[in-house]
Amino acid sequence: MTDLQPLPSYALSATDLQKALKTALQRPIKDRPYSAQIMRQTPTAFIFLIDQSGSMDERTTYRGQSLSKAAAVAQIINQTLLELVLRCQKGDEIRHYYDIALIGYGGFSNEEANLLWSGAMAGKTFLSPAELAEAAIQVEEVTTQRTIRGRVMSVTEKRPIWLQALHRYRTPMKSAICLAESLVEQWLVAQTGKDVYPPTVINITDGVATDATTDELLACCNRLKSLHTTDGHVLLMNIHVSDEQGKTILFPSKAAELGADPYARLLYDMSSDMPVSYHADIASLFGLDQRTSYVGMCSNADMDALVKFMNIGTPTQHNQHFAANLRPDS
Repeated sequence: MTDLQPLPSYALSATDLQKALKTALQRPIKDRPYSAQIMRQTPTAFIFLIDQSGSMDERTTYRGQSLSKAAAVAQIINQTLLELVLRCQKGDEIRHYYDIALIGYGGFSNEEANLLWSGAMAGKTFLSPAELAEAAIQVEEVTTQRTIRGRVMSVTEKRPIWLQALHRYRTPMKSAICLAESLVEQWLVAQTGKDVYPPTVINITDGVATDATTDELLACCNRLKSLHTTDGHVLLMNIHVSDEQGKTILFPSKAAELGADPYARLLYDMSSDMPVSYHADIASLFGLDQRTSYVGMCSNADMDALVKFMNIGTPTQHNQHFAANLRPDS
């Protein structure tokens, strides 16, 4: 662990943590938010919330294969984590641009969410990219088609696995949001005094929370979204995956676009308004009209939409906003 890692939960008492958090939150947000450079001295954070409830056993289609939603989501998350590691690799060094946490809900408990790192990293909250590279629970060899110098060739690639498909129990989503809130609070305290890009939280689910009423869930989400660095508020993005033939709603600009779907309205209210600097990427990747606002949610999405959603929320080759904020020489 480097000295830039978030404070472990045992480093401060609950009282001292709240005092330190209050101090961190007293610093106002600057006039031009979401512009902080992402460097080794000032990393940002990503927290992924994964629904592992029993309904994730339902079948879907991803890359031409029929598989469970849990298996498809696991593949997409593993690919996203690999891209985060590769983005930080400079020669033999893996630089510390991000702190990354993985939370599951359902899967192991009807009532409580849990951290999903395993092996030597079990129980840790955030991992640096270098730690993530060492934390894979297995490596798969996959044969795929690549075009090399104009020729289509079969190549064998090694793909690390951090998340395995799991689908059991109910959907304690509120517990996952609250756990993310706790992790963000610790991270903010560790970053006090720095101009750091605020954490991004991405929640992937196929159902409704079983551990909270709508009002209770919204209250928890609003607490999380109210946390901030001097560079802006925490971004909370929610995606509902489904293969049902309903209307897909992507990054709406206003509630009137949701129709009479109460679940879509809940996701809308749970999610953050996306910063202006994301708007061009959202419109381009999803083929949407240019709008003055986008809310970070997707309802009734297939797996292809989930992949694009992850490209918006994390730094990949498609996300020009993060490419501009990342300083690879620092």
